[in-house]
Amino acid sequence: MPRKTSPISRRRFLAAGALAAPLIVSERVLGLNNTVSPSNRLVCVMIGIGNRGGETLLPFAQLPDFYMLGVCDCYKAHAQEGKDRLDALFGNHDAMIFPKYEDVLERSDVDVVICTTPDHWHTKIIVESCKAGKDVFSEKPLTLTLAEGRMVVKAARMYNRVVSSGSQRVMEDYGKLAPIVQAGDIGEVKEIFCGVGGPPSQAYLPEEEIPEGMDWDRGQGQAPWMPYNHERCSGSYGGGWRAIYEYGNGFLADWGAHKFGGAVYACGLDGEEPVKVLQPHSGGNETDFMTVEYANGVQLHHAPEYDITIVGSEGTIHTGNAWQTVPSRVVDIRRYHGALEEIRADAAWSFKHRVRPFQDVQFGANTAAICQLLHIGYQVRRDLVWDSANTRFIGDDEANRLVSRVQRAPYTIEI
Repeated sequence: MPRKTSPISRRRFLAAGALAAPLIVSERVLGLNNTVSPSNRLVCVMIGIGNRGGETLLPFAQLPDFYMLGVCDCYKAHAQEGKDRLDALFGNHDAMIFPKYEDVLERSDVDVVICTTPDHWHTKIIVESCKAGKDVFSEKPLTLTLAEGRMVVKAARMYNRVVSSGSQRVMEDYGKLAPIVQAGDIGEVKEIFCGVGGPPSQAYLPEEEIPEGMDWDRGQGQAPWMPYNHERCSGSYGGGWRAIYEYGNGFLADWGAHKFGGAVYACGLDGEEPVKVLQPHSGGNETDFMTVEYANGVQLHHAPEYDITIVGSEGTIHTGNAWQTVPSRVVDIRRYHGALEEIRADAAWSFKHRVRPFQDVQFGANTAAICQLLHIGYQVRRDLVWDSANTRFIGDDEANRLVSRVQRAPYTIEI
């Protein structure tokens, strides 16, 4: 169990410590040359040091607005690896290890939680962090179920926290689509085609020995208990937990959070959820693809052979030609704050200025809902009408049972 801090916050301690500093100190320590002084840096901890966490740990730690206090993981080997990388980056041995996320939330000196766990843990971490007075950056897809989408938004608003969802591709890969579409250059948007992977599947895997230093029960969290198998906690982008039903919504959600998010941002639909799920050739949907429809009639198709293609009444734009296309007029579209160029910096700016980030929690919940609605459509294989205001499907009991999932104690989510 890590030693708890005194009532003096780390930021206050760092500021006070400057009085005893040597006469010659680095510009970064003093906050010169556009660096940020320690007293103004946000103290953060990354929870979940697997594949994605390992990729983003140092990029977060190198942001001038952040001080990375340490890492949290239920597998000691991953946590130690994260600590070693931070210690090497900063040239000391100060990075802390937290076996449990509760240990992080108890600390009064932690400002920000960075959640890079598997998907089924996102909502629990977000809600508990908001309750503890922490802001959150969470990897995508933001939630596991439609019901959880309401939970994360409610928690962020109730506890007045800034919560950023994590797809860098929405702006950085697909952002060029937005000014073209919103300038009216393809006319009125009619259809969107997005190519992403498929839904998850049930996994029947042989039991293996739990690695030393892994809290396997905690790793499964709210998901049903299953015997340990390395695939159930593998962060592999080609399989692992992403493809398994208990922990996510498959590559439909993993890439859907990127591409669906980019498409609806471009079309100005990111502030709402679809109202229908339409099966292929069901009458309302003339394509070969599972489809969701928005209140204005725009249809978004899960079309695996496409990238992002947006069809309008006067033309078509897609990711392949967007970068060579100049909008006919200047339009004021939502972008990263402060003319920043990457999502982590936008989140840091938003935390410090107490504003909603480019991918606010509502954006993340709405984008995840597209994936979840499509997944439910694949499960029930019939058209559905979604009543977003009441979090239910109209007249379909079977589909309504899929709006949430049973949560295993003691990892249930409570706002």
